[in-house]
Amino acid sequence: MTEPQHSEFSPPESAAPEAERPERERPAVQWPDAPSATGDPLVDRALSLLDGVAESPVPEHGELYAAVHDGLLEALNAEPGLPATPESIPRPEGDS
Repeated sequence: MTEPQHSEFSPPESAAPEAERPERERPAVQWPDAPSATGDPLVDRALSLLDGVAESPVPEHGELYAAVHDGLLEALNAEPGLPATPESIPRPEGDS
């Protein structure tokens, strides 16, 4: 029979206490430049919501992107050549 070899056990780095782990640097996020104006007021309004994405907390990004999506969908559904009337603005009663 062979004798078991004993060696010092060293836990993996992930098992080390938080204070003993070396701090890893996170790469800086590089945000794209602000979108250029398109000339379409509804599209420009929707895209302007992206201006604050870098400063907003990550948990709010989903709502922000949903608002951009809804604004772009509204622009796609608008009748070409008619003045932009955002659906999000309530219309007076009796108007259709």
